[in-house]
Amino acid sequence: MQRTRKIYIESSGDTLFTSVRPILFLGFIVVFVLVVSFLLVNEHNRARQELIETLSLERQLWETHLKLKAEMAGITQSRLLALKAKERLGLSKPKDEEVLVLK
Repeated sequence: MQRTRKIYIESSGDTLFTSVRPILFLGFIVVFVLVVSFLLVNEHNRARQELIETLSLERQLWETHLKLKAEMAGITQSRLLALKAKERLGLSKPKDEEVLVLK
């Protein structure tokens, strides 16, 4: 029968923070994460503001497009009406000398 040998390891407490190096490393990591987070948040805010300005400009351009489209339709309608009057009825727009204004 063999006898079990017991091995004892002696420890003088927590050896993780016995030197300053792990604390400095942890502090460096925390500062690095904070700086990177700050930079990312600033970039996100700048990109967001740029997107808002771009969308605002796009909306203004779209409204201008719709106004011009309506104006063009009115002009086209007037020209179409004048062309139809000339073709079907033989009418033409009178000259300034031909118009008599009565009051």
